Amino acid sequence: MMEPKIINRNSKGFTLVEIIATILAAGILGAMFVNFMGTALTSSWNAVEIARDEAGTEALMEQIIADYVADINSDPATALSNLVTTYNGQTINGIDITTQYIDFDGSGNENILSAGTSDNLKVVLQATGPGSPAISGRYALTTIFTNSRDTDDPIVIY
Repeated sequence: MMEPKIINRNSKGFTLVEIIATILAAGILGAMFVNFMGTALTSSWNAVEIARDEAGTEALMEQIIADYVADINSDPATALSNLVTTYNGQTINGIDITTQYIDFDGSGNENILSAGTSDNLKVVLQATGPGSPAISGRYALTTIFTNSRDTDDPIVIY
């Protein structure tokens, strides 16, 4: 007589079907992860380039401000025109510089004026390097300079 097989109901471990299902799920999730991370990794250099462009643009703006302070301390009447003469239309280290005389109407809207007819000068620096962001094609920094000093005012230290 044959002895009946004893089935062990307390066996521990995973079945082959569970292991295969887990490997398939991990493979699908891994493929999706690599797809998304691959896109992020291939464009991660962009952050470094943007930071470099921003730092370079801000450093150039600091230089323009320093030049303006030096000019306004020596001759306030020509400080704005000196900025226009020195920087308008220039490209320095891949940064385009534009200047415009502007004024504001009663609603706060900006009006572009002809040279020398306003005490406000808008200076725009635009980074045009390869790392510049796609938003408007580049990184821009704008400052408005104003001629609000007289010759007898105290000197400004910057």
